[in-house]
Amino acid sequence: MRIAGLEIFVLEFPFRSPFLIAGGVAGHPGQPSPRVLVRLETEGGAVGWGEATPTPRWTYETTETIVSTLSRYLAPAVVGLALWDFDGLHRAMDRAISPGVTPGSPLAKSAIDIAAHDALGRAVGMPVYQLLGGRRRDAFDLSWMISVSEPAGARALALEGLAAGYDVFDVKVGMHGEAGDIELVRATREAVGDRVIQVDANRGYSLAAARRQADRFAGFGVTLFEQPLDGFNISGYRTLCASSPVEIGIDESLRSVADLIEYVRADAIHVAVAKLQRNSGFHRSRQLCQAAEAAGLGLSLSGLTETDLGLAAGLHLAAAFGISPLQLNGPQYIETNFLAQRLWRGGGRVRLPEGPGLGVEVDEVFVRKHAVEVKL
Repeated sequence: MRIAGLEIFVLEFPFRSPFLIAGGVAGHPGQPSPRVLVRLETEGGAVGWGEATPTPRWTYETTETIVSTLSRYLAPAVVGLALWDFDGLHRAMDRAISPGVTPGSPLAKSAIDIAAHDALGRAVGMPVYQLLGGRRRDAFDLSWMISVSEPAGARALALEGLAAGYDVFDVKVGMHGEAGDIELVRATREAVGDRVIQVDANRGYSLAAARRQADRFAGFGVTLFEQPLDGFNISGYRTLCASSPVEIGIDESLRSVADLIEYVRADAIHVAVAKLQRNSGFHRSRQLCQAAEAAGLGLSLSGLTETDLGLAAGLHLAAAFGISPLQLNGPQYIETNFLAQRLWRGGGRVRLPEGPGLGVEVDEVFVRKHAVEVKL
């Protein structure tokens, strides 16, 4: 069974509410937010879908570069390959777009990888989690994002999350100054009581500030302090991990298993954050999770505000490694309207889809009708 061809579509979804990270504003209410979809078809007629989320405030891949990379470089490289040979698939993609000083367009590669897993699962009648080795859980808690322009808005947003049925809260810090960030966490704790709070700095702190904040966050019962420092910064993370009373998670700078090994050797990480798009899809994300478990690390899983298609993909990886809660915030910020049936049905808990492949059905007529043209 070989890959016969790929089609690329871009859909736009308006943000429901402001989405801010330490790197800047990722989305305004009503602003179109593009998603690049890949439709992969095999010679036998099996079809799979994958998704890439352009996030220029977070990484260098834009809508235009993802589309051009897929259409001009990656698609020609993978057509004709055996669908089941995921190692060969990634080696072919890496020859087309080399992982040099950067991971080599991982968001674009992830869309193909996920579509290939979806297609193979459908062809053999198996859910993707079985292709990944099994299922440890089938229900997951999602986190509600506290992302506000001013700390004073935290309480109202936290209460909104409670009313929506969430029990886990992910607070975006690193953009209000140390005192402002502490006020943000304080207001969230007061609003949500003893529920789980994690913080994500998106590379927004210096080492000195991160050490001070870790002690303060511990006083509010924060369970995870994600990506406080910029860059690879092994020495900084070693110092921080040695002194922090809150577990330190690494996301943006955990680009590969090779990176993970260096952090582990230096005692510079507590929790490895898995992210399908950052690690080029299921194949390499599975390798990273296996290596993290072998090293005795904790595992977390986050996303890039995906649609329910990307949410389904994240759930299959989380099921294989028993990860929960999940920082998959797509349902909070965008409406998924191109599936035959929503995966997320409201609230802060979601179940693993059980059908073959990803277990969700794309409305292909809708996708073709509403796809937008991208000028390259």
